[in-house]
Amino acid sequence: MRYNNVMNAIDMLSMFFPLSIFIIFIMLIVGLVYLLRDDNDFKSMQMSKTQIIKTVYFYLVSLIALMMVVFSTADLVNLGLKTWVFPKADLNEYRDPPCAFMIPKEPDDADYQTRIAECEKNQLSEDEMRAIRNQKSAVRDLSFLFVGIPLFLYYWVIIRKEQKKD
Repeated sequence: MRYNNVMNAIDMLSMFFPLSIFIIFIMLIVGLVYLLRDDNDFKSMQMSKTQIIKTVYFYLVSLIALMMVVFSTADLVNLGLKTWVFPKADLNEYRDPPCAFMIPKEPDDADYQTRIAECEKNQLSEDEMRAIRNQKSAVRDLSFLFVGIPLFLYYWVIIRKEQKKD
């Protein structure tokens, strides 16, 4: 019974997560429309609203770029630790079933052993699969670093220049 309650709670959360994202998105749009509305009495305020939106944009892009750098660096450190310090942490605890379980045996199957041998020859070893997975992860993390660092530095320099102007 307790398991069903936990699953119902998880189902409820997974159902409301997209709704909460949608509500936050709508609130952001309403806030931007409110900031950009045209008040004839406050033309001087319009300039400051534009400046606020520009500042929020620059800080938001800088935050996203910084998070790209932080998460990719953390993933590279994780990859390095799994490769050189704790190599058993990267072992796959779920092994693929042997070819004999995946290939059905027919009653009059003369080339059954040949098909099993061909299947085993085409399967990648666990070390090869681990190397492929690690290389994909390293490529993704390095690309995030190559994009995130210049993006963060560019926007952060612009923010600092704007702060010195004021």
